Amino acid sequence: MSVVLYVEDDPVNGLLMQGIVELRSGCQLHIARNGAEARRWLSDRTVDLLLCDLRLPDVAGDALLGELRAAGLAAAVPAVLVTAESEDTAATLARRSGFDGYWTKPLDVPATLRSLERWLGKH
Repeated sequence: MSVVLYVEDDPVNGLLMQGIVELRSGCQLHIARNGAEARRWLSDRTVDLLLCDLRLPDVAGDALLGELRAAGLAAAVPAVLVTAESEDTAATLARRSGFDGYWTKPLDVPATLRSLERWLGKH
């Protein structure tokens, strides 16, 4: 079972991602509503993929990735920035912040599912 953590404060975006993840068998999604919840959740669990919104209520998503890596999130765990920023801005932020990739909102469901499969294909 692949475990995906999505750090996202918007419930509608969380529901959309849940629907996308449910289309892939053998995959479980957990949603953290802010950075503090993500830190707590990861303190005693491992994940196969981290998805992180850019604009969270308590921390910027690009800063959160660095905090999570410093706290023990393995470098081998891919991290994808999920943002409503433009594609150019998302690409720059993702590269600068150490994300392995990015998805822009609104999500293209088939493309997101293909990308999810690529990131989790080894699991």
